[in-house]
Amino acid sequence: MQVSIFTDEINRKDPERAIDLAAQWGVSFVEVRSLVGGRFPRVSDAELEVFYARIQDAGLEVSAVSPGFFKGSVDDPAVLDGIENGLPRACEWAKRWGTDLVSCFGFERAEEGHVPGAVMGRLDEMAEIAARAGCRLVLENEAVCWGATGVEAAQMVREIGVDRMGLCWDPGNSARAGSAVPFPDEYEALKDLVTHMHVKNFNAVSGKWALAEEGVVDWPGQFRALKEDGYEGFVVVETHLDIHPDIFEVAETEFGALEANSLRNLKFVRSQLAR
Repeated sequence: MQVSIFTDEINRKDPERAIDLAAQWGVSFVEVRSLVGGRFPRVSDAELEVFYARIQDAGLEVSAVSPGFFKGSVDDPAVLDGIENGLPRACEWAKRWGTDLVSCFGFERAEEGHVPGAVMGRLDEMAEIAARAGCRLVLENEAVCWGATGVEAAQMVREIGVDRMGLCWDPGNSARAGSAVPFPDEYEALKDLVTHMHVKNFNAVSGKWALAEEGVVDWPGQFRALKEDGYEGFVVVETHLDIHPDIFEVAETEFGALEANSLRNLKFVRSQLAR
């Protein structure tokens, strides 16, 4: 397993500081979602070039990119442009940055029941476009989308075809979607599909995000299982937590809340992987 961290989960306003801190913390990989000008890849070529140059200068590599395709309605007219132009652009820049992993979502879940055929049709189309562009599309389970839990997302991946789409397993998102036991219950049903992993946690009582060591997800058990199952992909710190009472100082550097919590989650992940 290799550890990565979202740059905008370290600092959302200052990518340069985020990259510098990641390097100081000894991380070898970062995951890319938002830049100053907007979400990847919806910024200028110049901004993408400068951003990646900063990553290279810091001695880092890119684990994957998260363009956010698509959390909105499958009927949104913007979807067509996103698929025909946005996705190929995301793949082009991902490959320039040394990765072929591009995450996506399963469109807005406006009702209960079976996944609409229109949703599956669009995901199938996206998988085909990504493959032609030389990228691997991974479907991330997300509470507000089709494929809210890991099990639901896994069913969608199997329908598209495991040779054409992977699963970005996010137990924290699954907990937010209402899953009481993301690990081991859900994991046992989807472990053969896991291509990528996001690490965060959720407090079901407060309904808010939590530090990785404190929420619903049994991360120690999940990490043990990943090791036993021979998982060789990335585990990516995605803190989602801006507020915590014990903002602390490390090496005489004062951290903001998100920075402090991301470092705490990073240390937790490393402690688990070292066991």
